[in-house]
Amino acid sequence: MSEDQNQPPYASPELYGLPSGVTERAPGAERRIEAQAKVAGHAVTELVERFGSPLYVIDEESLRGAYRRLSSAFREEWPDTIIGSSVKTNYLSAVQAILRSEGAWGEVVSGFEYRLCRDLGIPGNEILFNGPWKTDDDIRLAIEEGATINLDGDDELERVIRHARDMGRVVPVGLRLNMQVNYPPWDKFGFKLESGHALEAARLVTAAPELELCGLHMHVGTYIPDPGFYGRAVESLIAFGTRLERELDCTIAHLDIGGGYATRNTLHDTMLPGEAITATAEEYAAAICGPLRRAARQFKKKPRLFIEPGRILVDEAASMITTVRAVKRMAGQQKAALIDCGVHILPTSWWYDHELRPVEDKGGAIEDYRLVGPLCMQIDVVRKSVELPALTAGDLLVIQDVGAYNFSQSMQFIYMRPNYVLANASGVELIREAESDEYVRTPERLPAHLINDETSGSFLAGRDAR
Repeated sequence: MSEDQNQPPYASPELYGLPSGVTERAPGAERRIEAQAKVAGHAVTELVERFGSPLYVIDEESLRGAYRRLSSAFREEWPDTIIGSSVKTNYLSAVQAILRSEGAWGEVVSGFEYRLCRDLGIPGNEILFNGPWKTDDDIRLAIEEGATINLDGDDELERVIRHARDMGRVVPVGLRLNMQVNYPPWDKFGFKLESGHALEAARLVTAAPELELCGLHMHVGTYIPDPGFYGRAVESLIAFGTRLERELDCTIAHLDIGGGYATRNTLHDTMLPGEAITATAEEYAAAICGPLRRAARQFKKKPRLFIEPGRILVDEAASMITTVRAVKRMAGQQKAALIDCGVHILPTSWWYDHELRPVEDKGGAIEDYRLVGPLCMQIDVVRKSVELPALTAGDLLVIQDVGAYNFSQSMQFIYMRPNYVLANASGVELIREAESDEYVRTPERLPAHLINDETSGSFLAGRDAR
């Protein structure tokens, strides 16, 4: 029998009905993201009715939970760990007050941030003062109040010696180091380890009667999802610190590994979402504290560990509520949804593809949208591409995980900053009110020669010329 004779006879294809309900799904249902009707336990529609849109919402319970998890993870590995909250990450006083109530110190890089901490009751001796430029007045105040000053360069070292001498003080200081841990190197700050610059600086500090070298500081970088970078950095700090104790007869009382811990936000142009690559608080703690435990006996006494988290504490505790104001067709097939939240109040849109959710899913087809803000700038884009159920003007969206840097780096441009609120189980409180024309223009002065009949009745003309 031939091979062809073994084939079954041809049969016409048959059509079968799909199981009941499958064809009732809206197009793209398998890609639908879950709607989010509440933020921090409060209905989004009610929040917008009360405080307007756009609206920045801090979830107090989430903020406290992030601090407690990080603190527990590190102190379980190394009990003498101090968390210095990175004030630059979020300038809102309510945010820093909550972290302080949980036990945080302040980590600052300017006099403004230092004074913010002091206004919140954080004493000077519980402030870590970093940054590449500290004014003379800031240095003198930090010395007077016993803040931990981490020297950033040769010029600052000389200025601190001069101020200490003038004040008749012996000032404990730390050295900020940079080293080849990642690429590109984070080498704008501090003294370079590999070149010998850090050792030279340490010798100068220990030779100066006005200074006492008591700590080493470094900051690996920003948004570092791999804990291994921290492990390598702390090993270098340990090796350098124990060498200094042997050769310079000093005591390294603390090691400061800085911040930069990543969150679940997704950086642009990455293969995987942030939540798939980001380490946990426990993994960061293990990477940093493991080498420290193994080397503890090499030090004269066990050093205190400082960490300076910002993003990992506040990022996932905040959301931005925004309203779709218009929908239009772009040059290609993509649609643009114009929202009232632009890059002026959400500058992390430059870095992240922020996750977002519709407040209500009306069941329309899934469509590809470019989310654009209200500014007269082509580059005012919050998301280049995101798939959402069909949008119309008036729809509400929740942009997630916006707690880090969006307030401190925001600005007034075309539209002012909106209301900022704190939400908890007891209710919702306004913690920073929306800016008005008067707020923005109050610092201005109109020179007298520009005041005339047309301007005399204006806001500016009514002010004293200075």
